[in-house]
Amino acid sequence: MSARIFLLGAFGFLGVLSRYYFGVAALKLYPASFPVGTFLINVLGSFLIGSVYTLGLERSLISEDLRVAITLGFLGGFTTFSAYSLETVVLLNEAKYFMAAMYWGLTPVLGVAAVFAGIYFTRVFMRY
Repeated sequence: MSARIFLLGAFGFLGVLSRYYFGVAALKLYPASFPVGTFLINVLGSFLIGSVYTLGLERSLISEDLRVAITLGFLGGFTTFSAYSLETVVLLNEAKYFMAAMYWGLTPVLGVAAVFAGIYFTRVFMRY
C-alpha cells in the first residue's frame, strides 16, 4: 500500500471521528433545533481547506501526499462541504464564472431535492 493511500485512510478516519465528537459537543453546548454542529463543521472545514490549499499548492509548505491526506481524508471525513467550497473558489479563480455559478447554485438545490426524492422513493418502495 502506498504512503498516500495509508495517509488518506488514516486522516479520513480521524476526520470522521472529529466530525462525530465535534457534533456531539456542539449539541451539548447549543441544544437548539438549528443544526449548529453541522453548520460550524461546514464553516470550519471550509476555512481549513482554504488554509491547506494555500500552504500546499501556493506556498509548497505541505507535500502533495500530506495535502491530499488532509483535504480528501481528514476534511473529506470531517465535511464534504469544504470540498464544494474550494471547488467553487477554484472555478472562480480560473475565471470559469458560469461553471462556478452553476456548481455553486445547483449543488445545494439539487442535493436537497435528491434528499426529498430519496425519502419519497424509499417510502414508496417500503410500502410494498
